[in-house]
Amino acid sequence: MSILQNVEVVGQTFVNVEFPPIHIFPVFYMKPISWLSVAIVSLVYCTLELGRERIIAISPFWKKLARITVFCVGSMALYEVLFNFALWSGLMASGSILGNLNPDVMVNPFPNPQIPWSIVFATKMYLVLTITTFYGFNFVTKLENAPKQEAS
Repeated sequence: MSILQNVEVVGQTFVNVEFPPIHIFPVFYMKPISWLSVAIVSLVYCTLELGRERIIAISPFWKKLARITVFCVGSMALYEVLFNFALWSGLMASGSILGNLNPDVMVNPFPNPQIPWSIVFATKMYLVLTITTFYGFNFVTKLENAPKQEAS
């Protein structure tokens, strides 16, 4: 999306806007990245809960494979969250010395300076990924450990 709209920082459009606009509804508003985060967590939760019976029917091998995959992805996402918070803290500290204390404009230029990422966007997306993967891990673990129901 950033390439199509010629935006130079990935995720910046999700961070720079308030929805609904503050001047229209000053009581309750959030950034689109916050709405997206809530929507993704809700979607994953509802998908798993509504598909519980289908997931129970999956073979134990595929459940174990899903569990280890989700755990590995969640672990990597957790690392990214911790990295982003550390980077964010450092950028906030250096920004406060320079007199620029707006976290919404902070970007991560690593590893490719041609495509920097918004710190707010990256942190929220990786946090959502961490939450959903560990929920999925817990969900599948509970299904594996649940007592088997006899067919009557």
